[in-house]
Amino acid sequence: MNTTSFPVTGKTKTKVFINGRFLNHAITGVQRSAYELVKALDSLIDQGIISNNDFSFILIYPGIIVSPISLKHIIVQKKGWLKGNLWEQLELPLYTAGKLLVSLCSASPLLKRKQIVLIHDASCLVNPGFFSFGFRAWYNVMIPVLGKISRQIVTVSEFSKSELTRYAGIRKQKIQVIYNSAEHILRFGDVSDKFREKIAALKPYCLAVSNLGANKNFAGLNKAIGKIDALDFHMLIAGGALGGLKASATDHSHVTYLGYMSDAEIKHLYANASLFIFPSFYEGFGIPPLEAMIMGCPVIASATSSMPEILGDNCEYIDPANPADMAEKIFTTMHDAAKRAQLKSKGYQRAALFNWEKSAARLYELIRKCDD
Repeated sequence: MNTTSFPVTGKTKTKVFINGRFLNHAITGVQRSAYELVKALDSLIDQGIISNNDFSFILIYPGIIVSPISLKHIIVQKKGWLKGNLWEQLELPLYTAGKLLVSLCSASPLLKRKQIVLIHDASCLVNPGFFSFGFRAWYNVMIPVLGKISRQIVTVSEFSKSELTRYAGIRKQKIQVIYNSAEHILRFGDVSDKFREKIAALKPYCLAVSNLGANKNFAGLNKAIGKIDALDFHMLIAGGALGGLKASATDHSHVTYLGYMSDAEIKHLYANASLFIFPSFYEGFGIPPLEAMIMGCPVIASATSSMPEILGDNCEYIDPANPADMAEKIFTTMHDAAKRAQLKSKGYQRAALFNWEKSAARLYELIRKCDD
């Protein structure tokens, strides 16, 4: 990867804190972004692309680590007695007083100005029905306030930048775009022989991977599956807590609900799928389609929100509100080997444009700019 080498400034080494609350959670969307940016930042230091003489990076977290992270240069440090929002709002600003704080999961202290906050999207402002009352009430207050008080706001797409300006009133000039990536999927290990045999018996299959949030539109996918009369391939749906979805789904012997899958199992599913479908209504970025592309899996995705910006013309698009369109695109693409081969090739090319270390280098530029 080509990145800019950052010169040593010669100034006194200063502390920069990173909000490590994401370590308290399983690695999904926004947590994945935070996890990979921190690992990439650490890697840039290790390669000498970023000097370790200017800043001392400290990843500070509360409570119990759910998702361990291995770092060579960034210090990982537990601080505080509280947890969750209380830790973030009350203790975190005390521990980082006078120092720059970098928060990467859309939430950060409202009592701190010297901070960089990565806000992934404006979904709770745009689509309040997708969220609980408590969640949207808190974020409807927090996001606009953070946009006003923070030194720098970062988001993950030009689409999200526009939405945060429109719905949260954040000045466009204050927002910088740093894209997510997907090459992390390549580092995950192998699966058991038992799992490999199980998936081999289900080929050919179309794959969907996500959580059960209403935004992800699995209800629409179920309706689409029900409209395919001659389903001569399997539909595999992977994601946590799929019981409720399964109970309300079309009763079809070719549909398999896999539930929670490990990172290695998701990687194996991508690598062996004939097709990946991402029917989400709204995404600030959308990492799973890029993961599928980098694993050589053709992609069908919603023609909404950030998807055209991130995926370009390298996938087949659907209207997520139209199950009939979804059904037709799934069926015809599954039966068109030439089209799938073309999408596979174009997907590789698209995924190669994104890189976690390149994004971490952009974040470091902002850290240098904001630390004064």
